[in-house]
Amino acid sequence: MKKLLLCLCISLLTGVSFAQNPVAENGRLQVIGHQLCNEKGKPLQLRGMSMFGLMHMPECLTWNSFKVLKADWNSNVVRVPVLMANYSNPNNYNQNPDFNNMLIDSVVTWSERLGLYCIIDWHNDRFGNPDDSHHKKADAFFELMSTKYAGKKNIIYELFNEPYGKSVTWDTIVKNANRIVPIIRKNNPLALILIGTPEWDQKLEMVDPSKLNDSRNIMYTFHFYASSHRSLYQMFADQIHRVPIFVSEWGTCESSGLGRIDTLTSSMFLKTMKHHVKLGDTVSVSWCNFSYGDKAESTSALKPNSCSEGLWNNTTAGGDFIKCWLKENSLDKPMTDQ
Repeated sequence: MKKLLLCLCISLLTGVSFAQNPVAENGRLQVIGHQLCNEKGKPLQLRGMSMFGLMHMPECLTWNSFKVLKADWNSNVVRVPVLMANYSNPNNYNQNPDFNNMLIDSVVTWSERLGLYCIIDWHNDRFGNPDDSHHKKADAFFELMSTKYAGKKNIIYELFNEPYGKSVTWDTIVKNANRIVPIIRKNNPLALILIGTPEWDQKLEMVDPSKLNDSRNIMYTFHFYASSHRSLYQMFADQIHRVPIFVSEWGTCESSGLGRIDTLTSSMFLKTMKHHVKLGDTVSVSWCNFSYGDKAESTSALKPNSCSEGLWNNTTAGGDFIKCWLKENSLDKPMTDQ
């Protein structure tokens, strides 16, 4: 706690150095080997927040919240989960596409004006097989998104959040990707595309890029929650030197979204994602922390009711920790020990 408070105090005293417009500075993203790079081929680490979800907390997605994430938190990326088949709320995509499409339009406009990269995430949380009938609108969704935002350099597409289930293999995921990637490529040939991995985006060792019909500008997603998944660390540290990995969702607590904040495991992953060397190979890994929301649970970066009251820096203990990392550990700054 003392180290965290010291970090926060240093941040307030020294100010923050961040790109005035990350997209203008870095341009269209590209994958070179297993490293995300900017348009000029320089290694780049995207670091920011995943929103909780369009249908659950639309009040957390505003022009002002995005401005704060960039200016105060030093984020250069936001992730926007579009829940398609969570029927606990009638504003899921399957039942209310207009609600989602209008909000996505706003998010894309805000992120573009601020120069933030923006991940549009087809967010499964109930039906883990991409072949399930509840995902039948995915093709039309990515056709619409890639057509509307064809010329935008900041848009990233995440095809399927956390595939899971005994019948869901790498071949299942590849089948889905080989169908949807061409839809996006037709409209946006150079877009960065994120593809899920088996068992809730954790089985990186199962990834075989050779089975994809098109593996250009493709990265593979890995998700972890620090209090639950410390055992995955060594596999992760090995696999990031084999295939290009994007940690599109991770949390400081348990995978349930509850429980204690594990700063030690979080810091171990964060340090590795910033800079890791193995057998002379250096890699950095981009990430989005879950979540920039105000639900009463450990994984939320904001305290309850913060969004409705417009209190975008009203952080929880986990939010303090993440904000500190975003402010103090950009790729071009020395590492601070937290």
